[in-house]
Amino acid sequence: MSGLLVAVLSLLALVMAGWAVVVVARDRRVGRATLAGLGVVELAVLAVTVDGFAALAGGTRPVETATSVAYLVVAPFVLPAATLWALTDRSRPSPLVLVVACLAVVVIAYRAFLLFAVTQ
Repeated sequence: MSGLLVAVLSLLALVMAGWAVVVVARDRRVGRATLAGLGVVELAVLAVTVDGFAALAGGTRPVETATSVAYLVVAPFVLPAATLWALTDRSRPSPLVLVVACLAVVVIAYRAFLLFAVTQ
């Protein structure tokens, strides 16, 4: 699993988390620019997921393989679920769900990276 990909994903997700905080602070709704940014982050999540599965297929065996696979399977669904929530919930703090989701993506990617760093 590439540390560079995880770093880029983390940076993008943190930027989007900050953007979502600004959206909440300005009392705005989730707009097209936010959705485009989330799309970029989702592409990075998919790149990390494909890289992780490629590493598994290539013979890399993390110490906790089942946990690593669970992280790789769950990660692509976090942002779409949060985006759906933010779009359907019309209340003011609904973009805060995007903040939580972006931070969760960072944690999931970093945790998966740590698991891949320790191989059998």
